[in-house]
Amino acid sequence: MSRVTDRNKPDDEDAAQLKLGPRGHSGWITDASEMRCTDFSDPDTVVNMLTLAEVKLLLSQIEDSGRAPDNPVFTKTKDYVSTFSRFEGAEMAAAARTTVPQGDGEFEYFEQVQLINLCPMEAEEAKALIPSIKMDDDKLQEHLNTLTLQRKSQIA
Repeated sequence: MSRVTDRNKPDDEDAAQLKLGPRGHSGWITDASEMRCTDFSDPDTVVNMLTLAEVKLLLSQIEDSGRAPDNPVFTKTKDYVSTFSRFEGAEMAAAARTTVPQGDGEFEYFEQVQLINLCPMEAEEAKALIPSIKMDDDKLQEHLNTLTLQRKSQIA
């Protein structure tokens, strides 16, 4: 008996070109009161991409309101964002978004969110982690330096 494989099928995903997954396999967003799955090219998904700091704030609000589900997924997600979030508080999360501008030749939403989440120190590192960034190294380094200063200022 032979088996059908996808070995010869071209790969639809390419982060360098911002092709981030086929429809139905990317993630969940809230649309009114229902959850629905969309692809990364869907406009609703693009504008609703959240940084880890923003997810941490949302989960804290849910927990504070007493609506937090009592399940391991919620707990593990909250632990993850608490561990890896680079910015504390709503003000710092919002400031990080303005430091890494989106649109008009700057960054795409995906790139913006990933730069804030990863906080690379050097332009070369940023381009290695997020290959779709096409900005010149000097300008990118300016944004990264500002982001690093913001992150360090909350520690002091």
